[in-house]
Amino acid sequence: MSTYLTARGTTRRLGRTAATAAAVAVAVLGTTLATAPTASALDSRSCTKNITNQWRTVDDLAGAAVRTGPGQTYKKRYGLDFAGHFWAVCQAKSAAGNVWYYGKDSVYDRKGWIVASKTGKGKY
Repeated sequence: MSTYLTARGTTRRLGRTAATAAAVAVAVLGTTLATAPTASALDSRSCTKNITNQWRTVDDLAGAAVRTGPGQTYKKRYGLDFAGHFWAVCQAKSAAGNVWYYGKDSVYDRKGWIVASKTGKGKY
């Protein structure tokens, strides 16, 4: 009988230890996620005007590059084909004076900047 109690006590002890370890892991992970910086520098900090959320459609047959910032000098993230849709939330002017929209594409929710001259008012 003492063997059964010892084994049972060991099981309880291991169960409590595992539960404590899991609780600590959740607390640490939650704190890490709450204090973590954004995963990318890509954001709307360069925006100078809110455009009250509007759809833009690529109307250039060659498509349009979506970049990490408002200007041709920023890195290209991906391209949108002709008739691709882009949800714009704000705009800014590049150093060259061109208007750029910040937002995300309608298919993959990828964020970035697209030059206004290659887009037209969206159909949505």
